[in-house]
Amino acid sequence: MTTTFDSLALLDQDMAACNLEGFWRLGREMTLRIPHTRVQAHLWRWRDIYDSLMRAGELVTLDDSERRTVRLINPGLPHRHCTTNTLQLSFQYIKPGEFARAHRHSIAAVRFIIQGCGAYTTVNGQQCVMEEGDFIVTPQMAWHDHANPTDQPIIWLDALDAPLIQLLEQIIFENYELPTQPITYTSEQIGLLYGSVRPMAELDTAYYHYRWRDVYPVLQTMVQRNYGLHHFDGYVLEYRNPVSGGPTLPTMQCALHLFKPGQKTDCHRHTSTTIYHVFRGSGSTVIENMRFDWETGDSFVVPLWHAHYHLNRSSIEDAILFSLSDAPVLRALNLYHEAPCTT
Repeated sequence: MTTTFDSLALLDQDMAACNLEGFWRLGREMTLRIPHTRVQAHLWRWRDIYDSLMRAGELVTLDDSERRTVRLINPGLPHRHCTTNTLQLSFQYIKPGEFARAHRHSIAAVRFIIQGCGAYTTVNGQQCVMEEGDFIVTPQMAWHDHANPTDQPIIWLDALDAPLIQLLEQIIFENYELPTQPITYTSEQIGLLYGSVRPMAELDTAYYHYRWRDVYPVLQTMVQRNYGLHHFDGYVLEYRNPVSGGPTLPTMQCALHLFKPGQKTDCHRHTSTTIYHVFRGSGSTVIENMRFDWETGDSFVVPLWHAHYHLNRSSIEDAILFSLSDAPVLRALNLYHEAPCTT
């Protein structure tokens, strides 16, 4: 008489040989009551970023590399080489007289100017001359190149949805036929068309360039009138698509946050992951009882569903943060949720 012995371990082994797997091998991972992420709360110091950029300026040419950027890598995602699972934050440095050649890709990007002025990026033929605090959008598959005709270097923040697009296996890249694309109009000209007087015909070009000289007075007026104060995020001014009224890009929402001297926000959590860059001032953000003290130039990440609040440590100066989050993606999938909490 032949005795047939079977076991769960043997079943798992035989199924694996057929590229099959039992649901039971997942354990309790599918029954979590709250979202979980490998992204870690982390703060990157400006002094470290800036030192790396300056060294790269001596060692990396734009003939050797498509772009001279320093990427912020989350310690919880060492194998993905990204800032979060959906967003990448980097800093780009272009020396006087340099240009970064034209290309386009399925990855969307935004620029926030940190230091310098007079250089420009060209997006689909639209020249956007940069000043500190300016915000420039590069949508998916938009031709773009950068040039610095000034005698001073320029540094800006680059934010991209590359990790998400890579996860979806949708990355497309194409070089322009020439090193730079022709300039057909300026963002100054386009900005006039999006002002208070609008043409009757539908505009055939997009709005890419949000100038600090236009944005900052709005932010100041909001504070003076006590308008737009958010209990969790300070005075919040979101960059919006002027045509749709929706988020900056389908995959990214960007905003400015102003905290008055001594201001402390309430604590909350949300299912989106948010990256912050300190444009002005100093303060602290407490994330799941871990305190991160920040100052001008620093950047930090608040992972999804992590309780957090902000504090402006100064008694005399405003603090201004630039933020980007993946909230539009979650809202489109009906997965966005936020809630107050105690800390």
